[in-house]
Amino acid sequence: MDPLTVAPGLGLFSVIVCRYDVCDIDFYTEATVGIAVKEVRHGSLPPVDLLAALGTDQLYSYVLSLPVNTEIAQVRGHDGYGFPKWVTDIDVDIDERHTKARVANDDGGTDIDLYAATPKQKRVPSGSSVSTLTSYTELNDGWHQTLSQTNNLVFGNVLLPKDVRLTLGSGRLSDDIRSLRPKRPLRLDVFTPCQNALHIPVPVSFPTR
Repeated sequence: MDPLTVAPGLGLFSVIVCRYDVCDIDFYTEATVGIAVKEVRHGSLPPVDLLAALGTDQLYSYVLSLPVNTEIAQVRGHDGYGFPKWVTDIDVDIDERHTKARVANDDGGTDIDLYAATPKQKRVPSGSSVSTLTSYTELNDGWHQTLSQTNNLVFGNVLLPKDVRLTLGSGRLSDDIRSLRPKRPLRLDVFTPCQNALHIPVPVSFPTR
């Protein structure tokens, strides 16, 4: 698995916060730190991959950490998909002016705190803007990929956003972000009403026995 790079030694990672108001396992919130990677067995040059990924909203990621705020979400995500999930308090608040999120650490303090001005939102017909994220995880001694599709109904984004503040405290998320030595935010996406479908993991590689 190779990271998706902008230049030698310079890659991309994402911080994603979600609030699932309606879900088959009831309401829950989550946060994710993931490294952008090249599609497995894909040989294009990194700049081509980067332009294609940003242009088509088809991204591939290796997830470093993915806390959730309910036990059932943790069990399903960890045991069923291989995601590095644990349970903690996660608050996500999005309106037309502000996007805010806070993830607590094991002691109840702040792991990460996110604030951003919400980009101008636009409404589009259902099915006209569908983004995909493929995550790679280790499950049952093998590598799997899991496809997540999001039907974006109301959303906005901005390149090289200035009004974004990510405060790192102490905890697993902040440790992962610090280890990546972030430079600056490249793009901010905020989706308000949207629909998400998480597919069953598909095996891509198992060790030879």
